[in-house]
Amino acid sequence: MKKILIAVPCFNEEETIAKCLSNLINEKSNIKDYLVEILVVNDGSTDSTHDILKTFNEEIIVLNSMINCGLSEVFNTIMNFTSNNNFDYVIVYDADNQYPSNEISMLLTNSIEKKSDIEIGARNFKKTSHFSKTKNFLQIVGSSVVSKILRIKIKDVTSGFRIYSKRAANSLFSNNSFTYTIETLFQGVSDGLIINFSSIGEVNKTRNSRLFKSNFDYVRKSIAIIIKSIFLYKIRTAFVVISILFFTPGFLLLSRFFLPYFLLGSNPGNIQSLIVGTGYITILFVFLIYLLIRIDSFKKFSELKRLVYQPKHLSN
Repeated sequence: MKKILIAVPCFNEEETIAKCLSNLINEKSNIKDYLVEILVVNDGSTDSTHDILKTFNEEIIVLNSMINCGLSEVFNTIMNFTSNNNFDYVIVYDADNQYPSNEISMLLTNSIEKKSDIEIGARNFKKTSHFSKTKNFLQIVGSSVVSKILRIKIKDVTSGFRIYSKRAANSLFSNNSFTYTIETLFQGVSDGLIINFSSIGEVNKTRNSRLFKSNFDYVRKSIAIIIKSIFLYKIRTAFVVISILFFTPGFLLLSRFFLPYFLLGSNPGNIQSLIVGTGYITILFVFLIYLLIRIDSFKKFSELKRLVYQPKHLSN
């Protein structure tokens, strides 16, 4: 019998966690022919979340962190728990109860039928009434940008309602302190994982996000993760962009110096073009060599971290 884990990252969710877990326990009975467990990773909550979780002790597994480690660290803990306990699939579900829990079975069925390593519950931003126009616009633009970079159709780049296969759990590891949703798509494509999307119903209105303070903060952090992910997982794209930025002006400046020799047989004295153009090309090659060394070292270090990873500050 296949084993399914429903994993809930949790931090100061006293207002929603009881309803969230009740919904998940009810939905658990609808997942037939599978052994289903519910895991809550309590990421250092300082409100009454811990006490509420105790009332569900017989129906859930709880891992308590002594301090708040952040969503990416919780994601790594969930993937580690999934691998170490030999679950076939893990469903990540937000504790704020924004996603429709009654669509877990649908998402799981689609994941199995399509043999997905990552199946993502995609929201319809145009029909999500409580999203502001700015938030809708940023979500659509962000998904479009990542789609073009990864060359696959990304319907919802930030959705936290996802199902991961055992293969994905053994492969994915978040290397940033913000969120795992964007980076794991880059990593998944790089590792050859099968990524698909299933449309879900309208999400519930919840509290404001704790991951960012404003839309500007969200955009800034997301851009930083995208750039970092390009260098780590789309190295060819990074090389092309850097080469264009440095090689093009360098080539034009050197052409300005050397072309008169070939066309006129003399040089009008554009020595500045020679110096600056050579500088651009030199910087390009030095930077590319440095980048190769740094990325190779980081990837080896990241893989080592994933292999020896142990969740921090946890207790049952």
